[in-house]
Amino acid sequence: MMKIEHVDGKGRKYAAYADDAGQMIIIGPPEGMVDELELPEPFATTLHNILYDRGLLNSMDVSRSPAQLTGALAEAMLLDVQKLMQAYFKHTGG
Repeated sequence: MMKIEHVDGKGRKYAAYADDAGQMIIIGPPEGMVDELELPEPFATTLHNILYDRGLLNSMDVSRSPAQLTGALAEAMLLDVQKLMQAYFKHTGG
């Protein structure tokens, strides 16, 4: 088995192990975790991918570096703030 990056239909990135037959074992982030938080799309996918990019794939990763979890959430919020600012400029002629 080799370690790969898998992207699902929503655009969410996962670390996974895959074999030659195309069978995969997802390493993380956990599938459906952000969905349980009832976050709206695309924010949920953005947060999921930030967790992946920061290597926060499982509870051990989070336990080792809880500040990374806070940072991931702040990064996702910052991206949404930027989108909101763009919308204001677009709709107010700024």
